[in-house]
Amino acid sequence: MAGASRRGLTLVAALALGGCAAGDAYTAPGFPFAPAYRGAPGGAPVLLSNDAWWQRLDDPVLDRLVGLALRDSVSIAIARERVTEAQALLAAVPGALTVAPSVSAQRSDGPGQARPVTAGAARLGLTWMLDPYGARRATLEAAGAQVEVADAEADAAQLLVLLNVANAYLDLRYQQRILALSRQEVGNGRRTLELTRTLLGASAATRLDVARAEARVASIQSQLPVLEARVAAQVNQLAVLAGTAPGTLPVDLATPAAQPRADLPPDMGIPADLLRNRPDIRIAERRYYAAVADLGAARAALYPSLSLTGAITLNLLRGGRTAGEYILGPEVQFPALPTGATRAGVQARESRVVQAHAEWRRTVLDAIVEVENALLDYQGVTASVQSAARAARLYREARDLRRTQFENGSATLGDLIDAENELSQAERALAEANYRRSLGFVALNVRLGSGNSAAAQDGRSVN
Repeated sequence: MAGASRRGLTLVAALALGGCAAGDAYTAPGFPFAPAYRGAPGGAPVLLSNDAWWQRLDDPVLDRLVGLALRDSVSIAIARERVTEAQALLAAVPGALTVAPSVSAQRSDGPGQARPVTAGAARLGLTWMLDPYGARRATLEAAGAQVEVADAEADAAQLLVLLNVANAYLDLRYQQRILALSRQEVGNGRRTLELTRTLLGASAATRLDVARAEARVASIQSQLPVLEARVAAQVNQLAVLAGTAPGTLPVDLATPAAQPRADLPPDMGIPADLLRNRPDIRIAERRYYAAVADLGAARAALYPSLSLTGAITLNLLRGGRTAGEYILGPEVQFPALPTGATRAGVQARESRVVQAHAEWRRTVLDAIVEVENALLDYQGVTASVQSAARAARLYREARDLRRTQFENGSATLGDLIDAENELSQAERALAEANYRRSLGFVALNVRLGSGNSAAAQDGRSVN
């Protein structure tokens, strides 16, 4: 396949866009990566090792979900089958040597014949196509490039499944955390309500205070069914992503668990060349190469084709006699005289090459922006987690102080409710910050193409 590796990042041939004849030198596409976020010494491109980055979230349930998804995902299965189709189309390209055997036999009888006549013939035809202008070679290269495109698309499908499974799982744990906080708020509200009723009996509170406390409990309780429905919906979504029907997932997701926490430092160094590991960039590279190869085949078609043909024939005649003959010689087929239509066909393929190169360049630029933004988002939300944790701790202290003051009569019910609301908002903000940080961790890895070649081992873990 023109020496190109299955996952190679270097184009074996690319057109020097100047209208050269078939067989001219080619140039691989290159991009001047700026060291905007290069954290390693320059040099040859450094690829990710496709580590199972989701395991850094230290959540065994997520590990098993990912293993099930990589093994049973319908999307990945479809993408892999397209690789098989592309490989079959490559194998279907006619070879240089064609062998065409044939056998015939006949028996005749009629008036004037003393007895029936039997005759037979066997023929072996061979054709060896020479390829002085690279037409067949270009066809093979184009078909091989399509195999690599399909292979990279399968990697892209796997990345998408990893992204969707991780995000859905993070959302599930976030919703469960919000649900737990809401139930905790109901408990706190009921405690405040009982305390208010006690103070009412001692004439230290009013009926209005009791009504406000009851209303707060009812308001929080009204949110619980919605949150419970969101949790159930995410469980169903994860089942489908893992390739199973809702309700049949062999993983316990109903039991709440702690939110996964990303441990990647926000100031990590990332070489810009890691972008080359992204499947979409490899897809664009191989499509560019396929366009170049297709142009080479179109140009070669403008030149005569040369082949060696031969045939060996053996005839079986009446009486058991045999007669053989053979033919062998070169054959030259001249193309139709060049016309405006044939030249336009070549020009159209030249335009496709230019378009494919522009698509590759645009894909690289988009990748750079995505990684830059993913880094900024992860760094920003990491800083916000620390502030949110500190705020939640301080609001918890303030709430406890207000409760003590309310019990001894130095604070009103409104003061206590305000303190409880502030604590509730702070704890929700902390849960959201942890959620967003983990989402940023997932997005950064996916944007870098990490994990696109990881393989499921047994449905429980991925190495």
